[in-house]
Amino acid sequence: LYSSAASDVYKRQGLQVNVAGEEFRVEVLDEKGEPLPGFSGARAPVFKNVDQLRLEPQWKGSPLERLKGRIVRLKFHLKKAELYSFQVRP
Repeated sequence: LYSSAASDVYKRQGLQVNVAGEEFRVEVLDEKGEPLPGFSGARAPVFKNVDQLRLEPQWKGSPLERLKGRIVRLKFHLKKAELYSFQVRP
């Protein structure tokens, strides 16, 4: 069985997170652990009562593709939540 909608999911770029719980947020930091403007603090989206297999966080006005080729760190904030896995798609 082939589904074009399902195959499009695997062609997307960016961050995909498998997470469930009360509250979740992810910030992007530089290689030294300092917050990157546009990807941290108030620009990092907060997800409440989340249960997602392929959650794709978006940062307000800052596409993740802008950081392609840079070394970054991800900082996950969890409140009564479980982070099962994540992947960065080139």
